[in-house]
Amino acid sequence: MKYEQKVPLTGNDIFDKIMNRTKHSEVKVMKTRTKNAKLKELRREGGYTQGALGKLIGITPDYINMIENGRQTPGFALAKRIADFFGVTVDELFFAE
Repeated sequence: MKYEQKVPLTGNDIFDKIMNRTKHSEVKVMKTRTKNAKLKELRREGGYTQGALGKLIGITPDYINMIENGRQTPGFALAKRIADFFGVTVDELFFAE
């Protein structure tokens, strides 16, 4: 049996793997923040309510609340849309500590 040492993937690598629909055990290991304080912080700094941000991005205020409180993780397209809206990377928004 041949063993390979696995190199940890970065957030961008993970999204690339998901988008290419390949299976990698490292994808399951990567965790997003339990609560997305960064999204809440950026939203509040910009003066947006969850409702106002939802209208601008095209999702419901409830879904934003679920993302902020760690009950939902957005797909790549939505994560990218939110990150672009705030001028940050997906990594900074969802994976940075």
